[in-house]
Amino acid sequence: MFWNDWYGWQRNLWDDLANLETRFQTSPRYRRSYPGIKLYSNENEAAIRAEVPGVSAEDLELQVQDDVLNIKIKRPAIEGEALRKERPQGEYEKAVRLPFRANQESVNAELKSGILTVRLERAAEDRPRKIAVAAS
Repeated sequence: MFWNDWYGWQRNLWDDLANLETRFQTSPRYRRSYPGIKLYSNENEAAIRAEVPGVSAEDLELQVQDDVLNIKIKRPAIEGEALRKERPQGEYEKAVRLPFRANQESVNAELKSGILTVRLERAAEDRPRKIAVAAS
């Protein structure tokens, strides 16, 4: 009985390893990692750079709410059979938490050479302010 279970386990392991690429690409973890981003910020603004090669401006959708920027991407499939695929295809969504609440009216986005750059200004009500102390 032990050996029958052992061989069944081993066969399942080899089947899982053979399908690893397909399972990995459809997992939520893989989808969350695209696109690769860098977040820069200072006291009054933040900038996000996302790598989106081969994506046009029409295939991008950006939404800002409070301190979260949502990036939605539709990457069209290329016709024909690929011998090797290293770029994901399909629809992807990534939520980026900002270090502060953003002013929704002053968001600036630019797509150039496959790099999406989004600049966000800090909301006025979220900026720190000095409070004068009266002495008596």
